[in-house]
Amino acid sequence: MNLRNLSLVSLGLLASINGYASMNLDRMIVYMNPSRTGYEDITVANPEKDKLYLQTEVFRVVNPGEKDEQLLPATNPDEMKLLTTPEKAIVPAGSRKTMRLVSLEEPKDIEQVYRVTFKPVEAESKEHKSSVRILIAYQALVFVRPENPHYKVSAVKDGKTMTFTNSGNVNVMMRNGQVCSVDNDCSDLPGSKRLYAGQSWTVTLPGKSGKVSFDLFDGREEKKQVF
Repeated sequence: MNLRNLSLVSLGLLASINGYASMNLDRMIVYMNPSRTGYEDITVANPEKDKLYLQTEVFRVVNPGEKDEQLLPATNPDEMKLLTTPEKAIVPAGSRKTMRLVSLEEPKDIEQVYRVTFKPVEAESKEHKSSVRILIAYQALVFVRPENPHYKVSAVKDGKTMTFTNSGNVNVMMRNGQVCSVDNDCSDLPGSKRLYAGQSWTVTLPGKSGKVSFDLFDGREEKKQVF
């Protein structure tokens, strides 16, 4: 299963009481930098009137952003380089719980990508089994960055298309694209793209020729680049 959305990622139906178990995460994208401590925190809020029984699952992302992207469960203790602590938690009604992500990665040449699922589960002693309860899980995107993280985006134009390549060692979000003619008549380019290290993205340009620009966001700051 290819789970690329950053918000709702699964919808399960379990026999239980009427209603649904919901929660809020204070952030859905986490950047872990080697120059800082080896952990980052995510706060889970429970706005409901019942206790929230929470479980986490960690997946390593292979070929992120590609059609053949795969999520590999991090179940082997020798291969688990990203941990959540605690793995399971109880969040009281109307309360919050801090969940810590701990990276055991030695700095790599290129950033490592993970997805962490925060999943409500039923209490084991639940007695009411006659109706349906909806449990909604959310998934955070986690980047474990290398030393000296940087992106480097270049572009090659071929007729009505332009191909962008990121030869850096971390991903960059490309958004708010525009193409402007020599008389400064600009048109917006549809779509945006998280361009991972070593990957390319081809965009079809409108009929007018001119300079192409995108806002590039690397998790710390956003800069406009003209190609």
